[in-house]
Amino acid sequence: MPRGTRKAGTVLLVALFVCSVLFALVGCLIPADGSSTFGMSFSPPGMDHPLGTDNLGRDVLARLLHGGAQLLGVSVLSTAASTVVGVAWGIALAGKGLLKTALSSVADLFVVMPSVLIMMVLVFGLGSGVATMVLVTVAVSAPFTARYTRSVVEPILRSGFVESSRLSGDPFWKTVLFDVLPCAALPIATDTGLRFISAVYLVSSAAFMGFDPLGSASDWGTMIQSGVEGLSLNPWAALAPCIALACITVSGNLLVDRIGKERP
Repeated sequence: MPRGTRKAGTVLLVALFVCSVLFALVGCLIPADGSSTFGMSFSPPGMDHPLGTDNLGRDVLARLLHGGAQLLGVSVLSTAASTVVGVAWGIALAGKGLLKTALSSVADLFVVMPSVLIMMVLVFGLGSGVATMVLVTVAVSAPFTARYTRSVVEPILRSGFVESSRLSGDPFWKTVLFDVLPCAALPIATDTGLRFISAVYLVSSAAFMGFDPLGSASDWGTMIQSGVEGLSLNPWAALAPCIALACITVSGNLLVDRIGKERP
């Protein structure tokens, strides 16, 4: 692909991603009533309701404006938690001894377990809510981050400047914090971007399955779940949140992929 075309494509992806995120964040500040019943269920779009109404006769556009901020907020919080746990886990995997063996076995176990199964076990055991969703994301994403971090950190730990730091008497935590992590920052940031998209998928999937992961029943995933039954009457009740989610996840995925390929 020509460099100019690739650059233009990257700019378009950045614009789409930024606009989609801003729509989710700024939309919640716009005064719009998405909780009151205005008419019949799944009324088609009209002058009063540009995207029609949902299964309870609520305005779809108003719910769309207010349904993305909390979902993205929980996804960011979950991603931050899973990255911190995963990076620490990965550094431990790059070490030696029984601890490395035990942590490696745990990581391998979680990697092969289906994410939906982990989510169902934790939600049924702990109940729905933000804290549970953060725990689910950590359990699903942290093992992948740990294995990726290990693959990035191991060569750095064997490099000459790290060995010199260790021989000079610096403690291991100081070597990792000031020598290893700065060198691994960009690849870890790329993985964090992928984990954020994965967290958005996970939170949305939980909402679509009826788990109410945010405790509010007003996010885009829940809108899709409740709008599917009225596709023949007002498809926008399900399509609008689908498009909003796709704009964020697809553009974000493609951006992270491009950044990863262009990384030296």
